[in-house]
Amino acid sequence: MSELLTLQQAIHAFDEAAADGDGWDRYAWVYLRGDITQASCRLFLSHAGDEDEAFDDHAGEPMPAFAARHGLRHFLEAHDFAEVLAVERRQDPQASQAQIARALSLYRRRGGFVVGED
Repeated sequence: MSELLTLQQAIHAFDEAAADGDGWDRYAWVYLRGDITQASCRLFLSHAGDEDEAFDDHAGEPMPAFAARHGLRHFLEAHDFAEVLAVERRQDPQASQAQIARALSLYRRRGGFVVGED
């Protein structure tokens, strides 16, 4: 079922996938509307194959019809999203949603992790 999620719901979905043993494989892409650091942002977690009936975004990249209909943009590959969650929680097991949002935003802007910087 396709739906728009809050960041908290998306984090919970990744946690459930990890608990089921397929946390890195259940989802393919994370699509976003808004700014990840804002409570108003909405996310869509696509599954492998969702791009089979894809539309092209403004840059010519395929995206699921659901994401296109809701004006979403590519944010991160799902395994990158899951890795940022894991790294942030290793650094701070009690990481808040705001901390996770900042880590996701930083990862997205820099195109990866930067060693030795906050």
